[in-house]
Amino acid sequence: MRSHPHRVHGRRGGFTLVEVLIASGVLALVLLSTYALIERDMHLSRSTLGISVAETRAQSMLFGIERELADARGEAPRAQLTLGLGAGSVGGIEVDATAGFPPAGQLLLSRGTAGVERVGYGALDAEHFLDLERAQGCTNPAGHPIASELLWCGLAEPIELQVDPPANLWDGRARVGGRSVYFRGDGTGFVYRVPTDPAGGSDFLDGGDLRWGGTVAGTPTLDGWQALVFVARERFDEAITQDDVNKDGDRTDVFDIGQLRRLAWNAATPGAAPDDLGLGPTAVLQERCHPGSDLDHDGFEDPLFLWDAVRRELTITLFVLGRSVQDQPVVRKVATTIFLRNDGAS
Repeated sequence: MRSHPHRVHGRRGGFTLVEVLIASGVLALVLLSTYALIERDMHLSRSTLGISVAETRAQSMLFGIERELADARGEAPRAQLTLGLGAGSVGGIEVDATAGFPPAGQLLLSRGTAGVERVGYGALDAEHFLDLERAQGCTNPAGHPIASELLWCGLAEPIELQVDPPANLWDGRARVGGRSVYFRGDGTGFVYRVPTDPAGGSDFLDGGDLRWGGTVAGTPTLDGWQALVFVARERFDEAITQDDVNKDGDRTDVFDIGQLRRLAWNAATPGAAPDDLGLGPTAVLQERCHPGSDLDHDGFEDPLFLWDAVRRELTITLFVLGRSVQDQPVVRKVATTIFLRNDGAS
């Protein structure tokens, strides 16, 4: 499959930091307009979207994401249970903090064990995930003891041990920049923050430090957060179409076809609905029950988002499903690597 790498570097010679941030603020307005124009793509299904159109729009979407994230800081939402969770509990999950987690989504609990479970949540407050949906993503309900770690399902991050790590430490092995990277997590999303002036101007500095936040409902706020997330829209079943779309030698796999969406929310008002904007074609491929799986049969997993905080490196890898002129399913790979402003931060 073809890969279309792009690269955005975190250093810009010849410009001051303030000049770059002002330019980034102007670009953000342009990008939002661009995103609004391609919002209509969410209504185009794989059965009507030609592969050349899907690929072109996916490339345009990645270009827009690169520009928006050029001065952003990546985050890695994770928490720890402060109260054990029973296998049948649906009331809530009590944790040390929920900072950085989107207002709704899925959690990965007890990963690396036989009791691994994905749990959906529909709301949160500072120390609780609420409105639970147990046993999501083809997992089973299980008990999770106090002090267990949980991850936001969107997160995929390299593990510390990269040489012959035990199987319980990692969920996949990706190919990034010519090197093999063991990672944990699903990799279906990415949380970030951007330089923010709560007064609405271009003063992003507090002394010598950047002020981080986001714009929610048109208002810049230091309590603001953003996330890119994959949202499934359709089902693609190889057994029905008799197509081997991931080239693994069988026709038994089931996939979700979905869209990347941009969320923005204010952590100070956890009950408020987030801003929610579609970014590109509804044609992104993910294997059902196996997020971040190997989609081109090259021996490496393909998480949508892989965030390496040490290298400040975000790798985005999309497999786009469309139709040929002969009305056959065709898959194309579109990828990019972005360097973020995580100097001295995780």
